[in-house]
Amino acid sequence: MRDSGSRSGGRQGTVIRFGGAGETVTDGYDRNRVSELPRQPKQSRTKIVRPKITELNRVLVWARSAGRCTFCNTSVVESAELGEPVPIGELAHNVGWSESSPRGDDPLLLDQRGNASNLILACRNCHKPIDDGGVVGRYTVEELRRRKQDHESRIESLTAIGADRSAYVLRVVGDIRGVPAELTRPTVLAATTAVGLYPRILPGSHWDSDADLDLRNRGSLTTMSDFERLAHEIRDFTSRVHDGVRRDAVARLAVFAFARIPLLIALGAHLDDKVPTLVFQRRRTDVLNAWTWPNDQRQLVMFGVSRVRAGLPGQPVTLIVNLSGTIHNHDLPAEATTHHHIYVITPVPPARPGPNLISSPVDLASFEETMRGFLAALEANHGNLDSINVFAAISVSAAVTVGRVLMPQVSPMLKIYDRDNNGAFFLALRVRR
Repeated sequence: MRDSGSRSGGRQGTVIRFGGAGETVTDGYDRNRVSELPRQPKQSRTKIVRPKITELNRVLVWARSAGRCTFCNTSVVESAELGEPVPIGELAHNVGWSESSPRGDDPLLLDQRGNASNLILACRNCHKPIDDGGVVGRYTVEELRRRKQDHESRIESLTAIGADRSAYVLRVVGDIRGVPAELTRPTVLAATTAVGLYPRILPGSHWDSDADLDLRNRGSLTTMSDFERLAHEIRDFTSRVHDGVRRDAVARLAVFAFARIPLLIALGAHLDDKVPTLVFQRRRTDVLNAWTWPNDQRQLVMFGVSRVRAGLPGQPVTLIVNLSGTIHNHDLPAEATTHHHIYVITPVPPARPGPNLISSPVDLASFEETMRGFLAALEANHGNLDSINVFAAISVSAAVTVGRVLMPQVSPMLKIYDRDNNGAFFLALRVRR
């Protein structure tokens, strides 16, 4: 071999190459000159830059969502763990910001994907699942658009309720054969806002309880003294409401009452009739919206009064009210069926007695008008009666209404009957306004 490299200047190296006939040839080269050799240009890649969301669009989405997650409704204004006002919400794209993003193959133009209409406010826990590759198919563009619309529409409806539409909430809960009252704050909020009212809690009450007056677990109610004991608690409770009315602090009431019929009639009689009051009805067929009046108003229910037995002048008067069920004449005490004038209030056909007969405030107002008309006709036909006997198969809202129609020092006292454990009627409570 021969070394033909130059020895002047920089460092040298040796390149070994193979010649012909097994000859090995070495060439020297200058390493400093290697950097001067022309390099192949790198192929440039077009980098997709994620477009920024404008401040205007950010504000619009946060405001329309009221700072709450579109999916779980959690407040994302601050961290619940830290208790600090640090925003933890994130803006999620419905149609992905690029064609390779989740739901990015939608035909929505790229320059419109950062608009408020395509952005959803979400907490961190909900943001990731909707974009996760394994379940992204469950969260289609249409599904996310529907959830966004529902959430923002609800916020708009709630915030449209003015301060003049507030109502103090009265929640009276007793035992009714082990049925739960379901009067938590979310339940009350849903029911009141559905009719355009904003609920306020009475002074001294708390939302963490499901009752402002709790009459549960007070023993069996089998005698008049049992009912009178709880009726006294109702009277003391409503005195707080009357104090608020006198101070002009209570301008409207929203009543949620769930107890035995005699107690609810007593509650209605103790409420101030000069204060606008909306009584809510618990529906047995809808657990999720148990106290919300349905918005699919059927035909208005009308009620009629008929006399099924005419007694002699001066004999007592008995009233049967058949709304949620039917009480027959033979169910009454023997004395009533032989010595009383008997009147019956029932729905006018085609309506029939049943648990869901009264399905709107309009139906309840129709029943109230019938009750007032009956009391007025009673005075005209029987004079100034001291009392009448009442046997009622009615809903909770109708029971409160019966008490509310009584006029102080004018209407007769109501002798309210209830059934004992054997199904027989007994005098449970006397109610007078």
